[in-house]
Amino acid sequence: MRSFLAAAIAIVAAACALLPARAEPSCDEGLSGVLREIKDVISAGNKRCRDAARGGMFGEHTEQMLQALRQHGEVVASLQTHTDSLNKALGAVAEVQAGQKFIVAALQAEMESERIARTQQRRTIQDLQTELNRLKEESKVWVDYLNAMETDIKEEIRKTESLAQGMEVEVRSTGERVASLGKVIRRVQSSMQALERVVNRHTRSLVTIRKNKGQVEDSEPAEVTIRPQILSENFDCPHPYTKMGVGCFTVHSDVRKTWAEARDDCRDIDGDLANPFDLYDLALFLDETFSASVHSNPGRWGFWIGAQLDDSDTWNWVTGVPVLMQVDFWGRGEPGDALDDDERCMFLHSLWRFRAGADSCSHKKFFVCERKLS
Repeated sequence: MRSFLAAAIAIVAAACALLPARAEPSCDEGLSGVLREIKDVISAGNKRCRDAARGGMFGEHTEQMLQALRQHGEVVASLQTHTDSLNKALGAVAEVQAGQKFIVAALQAEMESERIARTQQRRTIQDLQTELNRLKEESKVWVDYLNAMETDIKEEIRKTESLAQGMEVEVRSTGERVASLGKVIRRVQSSMQALERVVNRHTRSLVTIRKNKGQVEDSEPAEVTIRPQILSENFDCPHPYTKMGVGCFTVHSDVRKTWAEARDDCRDIDGDLANPFDLYDLALFLDETFSASVHSNPGRWGFWIGAQLDDSDTWNWVTGVPVLMQVDFWGRGEPGDALDDDERCMFLHSLWRFRAGADSCSHKKFFVCERKLS
């Protein structure tokens, strides 16, 4: 192709050399106009040189050169079209590049913001790590403190358990001493009864001797009493009463009644609410009788007895005799402020091993009746 173009250019140059001086091609019309002028010049030269020696050359190559020029023109037109398309594409690329620059600038700004944020996050993480380390140190101190406290608490618990065991032993020993004291009291009472009988017998003998000597009047002297009259051990209790210690008692544990209702029931069987000389004997009897039931339901068993609180804050038996407050008489926390709380009636409860307590007379409880024998 290059050799062909070179040949064409040589022919054009030769043709131009034959042209008159005035026939110079004009470049004002562009490449197409130049090609037309060259064509015209060639045609004119071909006519003048048709008979000359060069005419054969022009005639032989004219058509080829014209065909090459036409092809060249088409190529130039195609190149022009491609150039326009390329310019348009370059314009679009320029627009895309401008948009990309804007996007890149936005991305750079965002990356800068991200960098700043990450820097702040790193600082925050460092601060948190520092705080975490401080908290770990503090938690270690607290753990050591709690461990020491736990050790102290365990030691105190051990001491308390040991003390509680000692107190339990002491309470058990106290209970045993109280039981022993009750037995001693009963022996003393029996001894007093025997002493009373001996004194009365000797008194009668003395009165008889004096009567025989005429030193006294014919009258029976009053018996010397060391304490309220107590039955001897040789006696029987009428039904439904049962001999217990030195008295006759019956326990009602089927229906609960108020204190007044219970007293009426006792009077209906020729008795009254229990007013024993030794309350410990009655408590011991109830504890032995209801021990199995007490263990299964310790809050169930409460029994009215015949004692009330008067307005002067004095407890009296239904016989009018003041209640003798023996050792370990009241249950735990009793009687409290019974007068202000209107708790004027006495009862025995299983929670305190049937020691005495005070409650409102309108409450309903089981009850114990007693019959005095002459």
